[in-house]
Amino acid sequence: MRKLLSLLIFLYACNGAVQNKTATDSVTAASKPDSGKAVAILPPVTVEISSITGETFKKYEASYNNPITLDSAKFPVVNGELNIPTDKGGPVILKNNEGVPHDENRISFKYAGYIASLNRYLVTVKGYEQRYCLAIDKATGQKDTLQNVPQVSPDSKLLICHQYNPYETYENVTPPTEDISIYAVENNVIRKIFFQPYRWFVSGLYWKDNHTVYIRSTQPVDDVSNVDHVQLEIVTGTTPRNTVAINDSWKGTYTALLNEKAGDSRDQVEVELKVSGDSTILTESGYQVYGKYLLAATEREGNLFFTFKQVLDGGSGLIEREKRFGYLWKDEEGKYRLTCPYLDVQSTNGGRVAFLLKKK
Repeated sequence: MRKLLSLLIFLYACNGAVQNKTATDSVTAASKPDSGKAVAILPPVTVEISSITGETFKKYEASYNNPITLDSAKFPVVNGELNIPTDKGGPVILKNNEGVPHDENRISFKYAGYIASLNRYLVTVKGYEQRYCLAIDKATGQKDTLQNVPQVSPDSKLLICHQYNPYETYENVTPPTEDISIYAVENNVIRKIFFQPYRWFVSGLYWKDNHTVYIRSTQPVDDVSNVDHVQLEIVTGTTPRNTVAINDSWKGTYTALLNEKAGDSRDQVEVELKVSGDSTILTESGYQVYGKYLLAATEREGNLFFTFKQVLDGGSGLIEREKRFGYLWKDEEGKYRLTCPYLDVQSTNGGRVAFLLKKK
């Protein structure tokens, strides 16, 4: 029963999905950025999530410069109206409503800034139980709806937005969530290509390069031990990415016994990590616990990082929502350690654990 309870807690706490959509779905925009509805587009878009270290996050953070000029005072609201001039289409006039005739009609507009590379003004919108952002074409006045003020990729071809959502919006994910949307800019047209609600929350985010986003995240509790770092890798088109073979020194079988000192042996979970080439098989077994998963392995900066690929046996299809299978590393004594957000939930500790592994 304890393991069943732990698994249920994990399924609610892990990365969410909307109607069985996962973080590797190819999706595009519905009419609203926060609707969660999606249809397939071409070319296909894949978004993969994996862990990074805090040191990696800090290493590149200062080099990112979001190309948005934030100047909320440039176009003030006058007599309840926000007037945005355009080059050809005349002014865009946005009128506030203080809740007439009903609270549901309440809406307010505020100028936020300008993206020179896209020739777009940004206006934040606050309505009744909803917030979003309008991207207004300076030339024509055309309005595109974004989830929030975006972070823009260095080549200005991708935008990412995130927003805290306290409402019960999704059937399979309990609130609150952090909702993340990614948009592509093609021929001056902005289209949503990805949407996902998560059960971790963004406390820092930037573009590492034109297709990689680094995120500092926290869990619902305000605890420094629950800070984590992840990357989202956005791949467009059908051409597969080049893979680099991992160093032979990583290959082998690693084992660990979770909750080894637990008073009840039913709390113990045996873990086996078999690394072979760029693929890895993770097996967990214990009282009412069994699962075998295929992971992809990538070597970066002296660590071996894992990304979930497939359930091979047992487990649950819902486990696919937890994309962060962590990374393998060596401590100062040369011992192998595993940082794994998925396995953290199986530990009676309940917080971040650097699992000690034995290599066969």
